[in-house]
Amino acid sequence: MMRTAILFLGLMLSLGSATLAAESQPPHWIWSDVASHTPGTIAFRREFPVEKRIKTATLRTAAAYAELQLSLNGERLPDAEPYADPYEVDVAPLLHSGQNSLLLKANPVEGPSAFFFTLTLVDSDGVVTMIRSDAECLYRTSAASDWRPAADLGVIDPLIWGGPDVEVSAIEDYTQWKRALGESPQADPASFLTRDGFRVELVKAATAEEGSWVGLTFDPQGRLIVAREDQGLLRMTLNKKGRVVKVETINDKLMECRGLLFAFGDLYVNANGSKALYRLRDTNGDDQFDEVRLQHFTAGNTGHGRNDLALGPDNMIYAIHGDSVELPRDFVDYLSPFREHSRGETTREGYVYRTDREGKKWELVTAGLRNPFGIAFNRDGQMFTYDADAEFDMGSPWYRPTRVNHLVVGGDYGWRGVTGTWPPYYPNHPDNGPPTLDVGKGSPTGVQFGDKSSFPPEYQQAMYALDWAYGRIVAVHMQPQGASYAARPATFLQGRPLNVTNLDFGPDGAMYIATGGRKTQSGVYRVRYIGKPQPADPPTVQQQAVAKFGRFSRGLREELERLPTPSARSIELLWPHLASADPSRRYAARIALERQPLELWQAQALEEQEPTSALACCLALARSGDPIVQALVLQRLNLIDLSSLSVSQQEAALYAYQLCLASDDRPGEEPPKPVLVATHDPVLRRSIRQRLEPLYPARNPRLNQRLSMLLAELQSEELVARTLQLLARTNDQAEQMHYLFVLRNASQGWTPTSRRDYFEALRQMDFFVGGEGMPNFQKKIREDAVAALNDSERDALGDLLLPQAAEEPAPAAPREVVKRWTSELLQPLLAEANGPRNFEQGKAMFAAASCIRCHRMGLTGHPIGPDLTSVARRFTRRDMLESILKPSAAIAENYQTVRVVTTDGKSYVGRVAPGGDYRAPELRLALDPQAPDKVVEILKSEIETFEVSPLSWMPERLLDTLTAEQILDLLAWLESGGDPQHPVYQGRRP
Repeated sequence: MMRTAILFLGLMLSLGSATLAAESQPPHWIWSDVASHTPGTIAFRREFPVEKRIKTATLRTAAAYAELQLSLNGERLPDAEPYADPYEVDVAPLLHSGQNSLLLKANPVEGPSAFFFTLTLVDSDGVVTMIRSDAECLYRTSAASDWRPAADLGVIDPLIWGGPDVEVSAIEDYTQWKRALGESPQADPASFLTRDGFRVELVKAATAEEGSWVGLTFDPQGRLIVAREDQGLLRMTLNKKGRVVKVETINDKLMECRGLLFAFGDLYVNANGSKALYRLRDTNGDDQFDEVRLQHFTAGNTGHGRNDLALGPDNMIYAIHGDSVELPRDFVDYLSPFREHSRGETTREGYVYRTDREGKKWELVTAGLRNPFGIAFNRDGQMFTYDADAEFDMGSPWYRPTRVNHLVVGGDYGWRGVTGTWPPYYPNHPDNGPPTLDVGKGSPTGVQFGDKSSFPPEYQQAMYALDWAYGRIVAVHMQPQGASYAARPATFLQGRPLNVTNLDFGPDGAMYIATGGRKTQSGVYRVRYIGKPQPADPPTVQQQAVAKFGRFSRGLREELERLPTPSARSIELLWPHLASADPSRRYAARIALERQPLELWQAQALEEQEPTSALACCLALARSGDPIVQALVLQRLNLIDLSSLSVSQQEAALYAYQLCLASDDRPGEEPPKPVLVATHDPVLRRSIRQRLEPLYPARNPRLNQRLSMLLAELQSEELVARTLQLLARTNDQAEQMHYLFVLRNASQGWTPTSRRDYFEALRQMDFFVGGEGMPNFQKKIREDAVAALNDSERDALGDLLLPQAAEEPAPAAPREVVKRWTSELLQPLLAEANGPRNFEQGKAMFAAASCIRCHRMGLTGHPIGPDLTSVARRFTRRDMLESILKPSAAIAENYQTVRVVTTDGKSYVGRVAPGGDYRAPELRLALDPQAPDKVVEILKSEIETFEVSPLSWMPERLLDTLTAEQILDLLAWLESGGDPQHPVYQGRRP
């Protein structure tokens, strides 16, 4: 647990008034047998009773090396794929009184197959029951008719599969680093939040003459080498107590040395300000670096510049750069020749290169990064970084958060420096190198693994990622997953300010971190473990099997990365891996294939029948950019049964379609006319549209994103109506914005009603929370949408075309109290409410009861509270009534009220208001539920504490001015999602 000296991290949120009836024990990995991985479907069953009415029920599950099909009481749930993260789904509507049955059909893939699940039930009394995977689950194979107890493979690792995320809240201060400007004293370590058993100590605060610090490492003698932000290197000698007893300048010329590495007896320096890699040597033994040798100059700017260095297990020096540095063209290039850079185009992307100790060999290893500051290798010799987000895009569907990437040879992680362009660039593609972990908002700096530390075992295995903007260190816990890793973050340390720039582990096993950057006052802190010894737990059966299979899989992936070109033998060796269920191994095989001459494998790729391999081949061929080949790919894709594919397979197929249909001709080339006819043939495009329309909308948001973009490209007449339905149902801002973006210039399928619905929905964008780019994104979407209208449509829409925020709903007219309604009075009426209901009265009561002031129904209303369009899919009439009568009984995490206390003692209670910029220094708080658009702005730097309130912002007694019939009509309105054709208005329950 974190030590709470100052309460400014997000608090763990409770389940309202729920009490835990079952012990909080984690689930176990289970399978049919400890050593059984026989091909074929294995059925698992878990039956459980439901005695009371269930208010919420959440199923969470993940499969390891298996495909999982799930159903609850005969209703199909989303599948779990072998290498996917755990997913959660609301299953409350599927439960019934009495015995319930969860059925899982598992198909093993290569590896130690297993799965886990938890089913969390909250009943009407707020009591929580946890049903989990364990030996009570039964299984049977296709060859056996009897059910047997499943094999228990050991508890899941909660650090990897069940830990909390580290997404920052709106209260966190993006500008906390400014508190370290000027001559302010260094932050007191006693005010930091740390994990139990750890102590933080200030080793040294920088004087004004010592500058601000951006780099840190230890030399072989155990002395600290610290890099100044402006220029020069300092060397600090520490005593046995970790106190600095001597500071000396060892270089005063090199500028902004972000990367420091001692290797082969010398100091290698990546000097961003000097735009070069240097090698510093002591040639005469006087303990001074008298030789400064230029190893390599790199062109480009210095913003997202020349960053950290690391020594690889191959004794090569690895350097990582941001997207301000130009990609080299004279290096050996291990990336795909189908990339823009390989074709001679100029791109903005961060990359990793490696060189030998003498600087004679130079190789481009990986690219497609934004601004990765740190680079580190784990115990397995695998390379990692923590890459920056595009904060300009925050809140938009094309925003990519900060992420941990397992950097592999030949890996392209998709980033191109095109922020601010229009139409925008979606950086995540199915042909990217698979990311290890999306962390969220932040500002990444240094990274290191804890294997040199004296920390407890679980912390020795973690990677420590520094977040400069939010003043924290994130511990990333990892576990092998095929040729890569599964990972989960947890906040390890946070301060105010704690603008961390780099870290290293000292000879004493403690973590040493430097703060600084942007001319802030710097310091070096030491983090020691002083708690009780924590011996490592013996590995479970599943952990042992996973570790063994991980070593095997990484070896196969590295063999693929080393395959020579050109070689028919290489193609023969890589081909089986195109069918691998492991995305990392499959990715390595595809990149190896793309590095082979196209004429050696094109025919075989087009003839491939195995679905996974065929899709990998289609992606590779589509990426070639050859319009003749792309026409053949379209024909091949049309032969694949898309409905039979998994979500990830469908996504790959749709992206291959997208590459072929939307790709531009190569610059400077004039393709033959028949090619243009083939790729843009109306008959071919119509056949593709007819194949895709039945798939849309899908159950998966990622598929809907791809399908909507493709159907817009193909001018589908079904796009508008179906996308507006998705727009009305989703509560996710990024999804809403994507659909608004896709429809902005759609040319087919509009009606006067759908046009009005679309422009009503555009007004909701004024409530979107985003980064600096959000206002311009909103403006461009509106401009494009208006430009697509004809004159009569413009006249019909009138004031809706103005880019203004929706007006605050007028206060409801005063109404007399009819009755002080309670559950006891109203619940019996629900059983009698089976006749037709009044649509117009239900709609009117939605306004009269003030629901419209804070809730959205369809495309109207205010998104202050939860969207109610699809509420009936998750809750019964009974539950909806209880939520209105007792709004504080269970509060959704995103809509909880907070109490903020400022440094001057003032206290505020309210809801965090939508709209604005994530990075704004002010917290926008709405204090009055009767006036949700009126907000007060509080400087985040002046927030002393905050806490989540157990009381809902939603007022009680909202139904007291309504008659029983009006209440029943309101519930019917909520149940219908605002659809006048819903069966409830004909007296039928769906």
